[in-house]
Amino acid sequence: MRKTILAFIAPVILLASCNLLDLTPDGRDTLEQIFADNDKTAAYLNSCYGGLHSKAFTYNWVQNAPTCLSDEAWLTFKPELRGVADQLYDGTGSAGVHPLRDDGNYYVNYLYQIRVCTIFLKNIGSAKVNSEADRARWKAEAHVLKAYYMLEMVKWFGSFGYEPQGFPDDYDYSAMRRRDVWDLAEYIADECDAALAIDELPWRIDNKAEQLRATKALAWTVKSKAYLFAASPLHSEDFDDVEKAEHWEEAYEQAKAAVQALESNGYELKTNIADQSVYSGPAGAYHELFSSPNLNTSTDKETIWQRTEGFSAISHNFIGSVSNLENATRAGACPTQELVDAYDVLSADGKTAVPLLDVLKPYNNDKTPNYNAEALALGYDPQDPYSARRDPRMDATIIKNGDIINWDGQDMQIETFVGGDNGLSTDLKDDRFTRTGYYFRKYVAPDADAVNTKAAAPWKYFRLAEVKLNLAEAAMEAGHLDEAKAQVDDIRARVGMPALPAGLTQEQMRALIRKERMVELCYEECRYFDMRRWAEAYESSEYFKDFKLRCNNLTAMFITVDPETGALTYERKVGGDLVNKSTQPRDLLLPIPEDEAQTLFTLTGKRWQNTGW
Repeated sequence: MRKTILAFIAPVILLASCNLLDLTPDGRDTLEQIFADNDKTAAYLNSCYGGLHSKAFTYNWVQNAPTCLSDEAWLTFKPELRGVADQLYDGTGSAGVHPLRDDGNYYVNYLYQIRVCTIFLKNIGSAKVNSEADRARWKAEAHVLKAYYMLEMVKWFGSFGYEPQGFPDDYDYSAMRRRDVWDLAEYIADECDAALAIDELPWRIDNKAEQLRATKALAWTVKSKAYLFAASPLHSEDFDDVEKAEHWEEAYEQAKAAVQALESNGYELKTNIADQSVYSGPAGAYHELFSSPNLNTSTDKETIWQRTEGFSAISHNFIGSVSNLENATRAGACPTQELVDAYDVLSADGKTAVPLLDVLKPYNNDKTPNYNAEALALGYDPQDPYSARRDPRMDATIIKNGDIINWDGQDMQIETFVGGDNGLSTDLKDDRFTRTGYYFRKYVAPDADAVNTKAAAPWKYFRLAEVKLNLAEAAMEAGHLDEAKAQVDDIRARVGMPALPAGLTQEQMRALIRKERMVELCYEECRYFDMRRWAEAYESSEYFKDFKLRCNNLTAMFITVDPETGALTYERKVGGDLVNKSTQPRDLLLPIPEDEAQTLFTLTGKRWQNTGW
């Protein structure tokens, strides 16, 4: 049967220069016609890139929805706008209509992209291509992209129906089965290995216009991350203890191989500041990585895969002001007190670092904090919480009361106290001001504001620091504690943080690695998935109870000023308006669209819907 490529395959990656990703399928040609022509074959490969979500602040109403649905941020919103995060705060969401799933049309989009990649791989071997080098590289890219879309399906939906060669016209759908996540990880690995075996696939792309094209570095990253997710508690409930241990060992081996391959081929943590007129301090290179659009492969050897364009809306969507900050508009994704709690307390000389809260039980059941006695001894005072020295990444990520920011060439002191120019507000109709007592800084350059707008760096899908932390976690779970510590120590050393203490137990190491991931990867859409893959989908699970405790009721820092003395009073408030009701066992995974689940049930006689939906 002649198959006609669907008309809705369209160009979604528009680049300034003329290159492969500029090419667009015609939408009317048959597959035979497409693969009989070099340019049309290239255009079909371009359609394989068509399902890449922009992420960051591109969710409905300029928000970073996954970040605002974990415990690291809360979205300041106007109720009448009904964006993604605020609908889910109310517990809105069903198998029929789900705000987050439907915002990116994830289920249909990713399955469709897997199909497109599969079709390309079936035809590229006999396609009319002008260069055998192009044929090899294009084939490798399609393998990597297919693996990436499969990983995204796992992250959002868990297990799903999959056949390596696709679903031909005569496929017997009654025999289709839902692959478990471990099997899917191995299929993902097969795709990545096929790509890695092709010499024409580059390790890195220097041409900025083509930096979204797949590489060997991306293949290694996707492969290792798939095993990490597959070994995690959410996807391991049906395996016994021996199998779970074997899975963590395999995840460790794959992550170790990935880090070794990446570092052997020029990838390294960014430690040098490229623009010293703008960035400074021990976390200057870290901040520059996310907020400067001017980096390249010589000044940023850490980024593995990123978009080609920066985000222009950042500079006026991060803070509100009564009068002092001209053009300031809205608070956006405000860091929570929980995120602030994750940053270590430092000694005055910076040589000693300890967690602010008890490592193994940071919060009581009512969410009050269990302060670490060592942090209090180093000078942390709950009644003056910003006086103690903290992990430098905190100031590179978060704006707190008393901080100085540059606005239109002038230094301005931030006032997050109630009634201050940027003060915390409980008025739900006003989205200008923080609900938590903090504003985010990570993607905002020090010289950018709503008067002198400046695009942030392009969204980074993956960077080396995440892969190293993936290795740290897998190594810890597999019992290789020294190797786990070494990876975390590398991450901390980048910003001048002391190494983790020696002699940690596995339980202590687990808690510290998870805290390190929260700090290092905040606002990068990692925490949303971390909190869910570390849980189990039933109420009595201790893993689920931890997820619920951390993500259901969030904490704000209310600061009030004595009108007579000017003295500040700090009060942590839990819950109130900061309640995320989408923290039930079912919310660990998104639901399969209701009509799709019903169709699958009709075809196979088996229930396909995720638990609880």
